[in-house]
Amino acid sequence: MPSLQRTNSFNWFLFLTVLCIAANLRAPITSVGVALPTIKDALQLSINEVSLLTILPLIAFAVVSLYVAKISSYVGLEKTLFFALILLLIGIIIRSLTTIPALFIGTILIGIGIAFGNVLAPSMIKAHFASRVGVVTGYYTVVMNIFGGLSSYLTAPLIARHSYPVALGIIGIVTAGTIIILALQLRKHSTKMRVADKTAVPIWKSPLAWQITLLMGGQSFIFYVLINWLPEMLLQKGIDTSQSGFYLLVLQIAILPFTFIMPIIAAKRKNQVGLLLLTGTLFTLSTVGLALLPASLILFAIITLGIASGCAFGLVNTLFTLRTESTLTATKLSGMAQAVGYLFAAIGPLFFGLLHEWTGTWTLSLAMLIVISVLILTVASGAGRNLTIEASLKK
Repeated sequence: MPSLQRTNSFNWFLFLTVLCIAANLRAPITSVGVALPTIKDALQLSINEVSLLTILPLIAFAVVSLYVAKISSYVGLEKTLFFALILLLIGIIIRSLTTIPALFIGTILIGIGIAFGNVLAPSMIKAHFASRVGVVTGYYTVVMNIFGGLSSYLTAPLIARHSYPVALGIIGIVTAGTIIILALQLRKHSTKMRVADKTAVPIWKSPLAWQITLLMGGQSFIFYVLINWLPEMLLQKGIDTSQSGFYLLVLQIAILPFTFIMPIIAAKRKNQVGLLLLTGTLFTLSTVGLALLPASLILFAIITLGIASGCAFGLVNTLFTLRTESTLTATKLSGMAQAVGYLFAAIGPLFFGLLHEWTGTWTLSLAMLIVISVLILTVASGAGRNLTIEASLKK
C-alpha cells in the first residue's frame, strides 16, 4: 500500500478521524437488506412498507445533499459533521426500537446524517490533506466499502445469535467512537468558508460540474440496479439464486481494490481523461456482455462491471477535490453530484423493473444500462480535463 510518509505537516489523528467517518457512511444501511425478511416478519410490514424502507435513505441522500453546502458554510465543516454524526447515532438507536414508527423515523435520521457525511468528507480531505488527496481519498473509499461489506456479512449471524435490533444497532458503537474522536478535533480544526465565497460559484450552471454529476449519477444508477435486479436477471440465463448471490459477492469484491487504487493514480496525473475513458469503456463492454453473453461467460461481465464501478466511485470522489479551488466549491460540487446521483439510485431500480414488467423481457432494461455506460464514456469523460470549475466559469 502507498505510504503516508511521516512529516510534520501530516496530522495522523485527523487522518484517523476521516477513516472513522468513512466507516459510518455505508454500514448503517447495508445491514438492512440482510435483515429485511426478519424485520418484515417481526413487524408484519407490507410489501409497500418494505419497498419504502429500502429507498428512504437514498431519497434522504438526494434531498439533503442540496442543502449541506449552505449549512456547513455557516456552522463550519467539522462542526456540521459532528452534529450529523450525533443525528446518525440517534437514528441508529431509534431504528433499533421494535416499532414501525421507530423503524421509519430512525431510517430517515440515518439517511440525513449519512447525507451530510457523504458530501462533507471529500471537502474535509481537501481542506486538511490537499497535498495527499489521492492517497487519503483512496483510504477513505476503501474503509467505507469494507465496513459496508462487514455490516452485511455480520448481520445474519447477529440476528441468529441475538435479534435484529442488536444487528442493526451494533454499528452505533462505531458511530459513538467517531463522535468522541471528532470532538477532540473541534478546538484544533474548524474549517469555515469565507463569507464572500458563499454565492461566488454558481455550481449548477457549470458544464464541468454536470459532467462530474453524470459520472456520479451513472455509476450509482448501474450499481443499485445490479444490487436489486441481478439475481432476477440471471434466472433468465438459468443461474439460480444461490449462484447469483455468489456473483453479487464477486461484484463487490471486484469493486474494492479499485476504489483504493484509482484516487491515487488520478491524483498523480495531469488530467484524468484517459482514466475516465477506460472506466466508460469497461462499463460499456460489461453492460453489453451482461445482455449478450451466455451463462458460462457472464461472470466475466460481472467482474468487469465491478472494476468499472470501483474506478468510477474512486474517480468521482477524487474529482470533487481536483476540480475545485476552494473547500466551499468542493462541498457544493459534492452536494450537487450526490443529490442527482442518489436520485438516480432511488429511481433507477424502479424504472429498470417497470421496463421489464411492461415488455416481459430484460432487453430494454439492459439497453438503458448500455446507454448510460455510453454517456459515461462520451460525456462524463470530459470531467477529466485539467480545469477547475471556478476557471471554467470565468471563460
